Amino acid sequence: MTDAIECVAVARQPCRRDRIMIVDDERAIRRLFSLILTSELPGHEIDIAEDGGQAVELFRQRHQGLLLMDLRMPGMDGRAAFLAIEQACRESNWEMPSVVFCTGFTPPETVRRVVEESCDVHALLAKPVSNDVLLDVVKRRLSR
Repeated sequence: MTDAIECVAVARQPCRRDRIMIVDDERAIRRLFSLILTSELPGHEIDIAEDGGQAVELFRQRHQGLLLMDLRMPGMDGRAAFLAIEQACRESNWEMPSVVFCTGFTPPETVRRVVEESCDVHALLAKPVSNDVLLDVVKRRLSR
């Protein structure tokens, strides 16, 4: 008789797909993205974080379904915030949100790899980004 090993899939607490967080140290970008998203995605609540540390704390409280994350910010940058949120999801058995990284610079290899390995979940946008492209990427990630 052989011993059977069973794999039990544990359901993760789902993200709140009606909540989006904008994470950027530039006020003008936070305001612009917020204006675009609130006008084009009625019924979605928008949370704002000025840096990665605030983003991690807000995520722990509200478990947003999508994060628009700048990569270069003072304090905790977008890559470090992503890793901290990923760790919080593992520890708390939460679904990982979609993260749309937005940057005006060359992204680190680690971020490019994350996006390439799960392009249906995460995305990478170059600033400046058009309203149409931003909305298309956000809508596709929210509907996954």
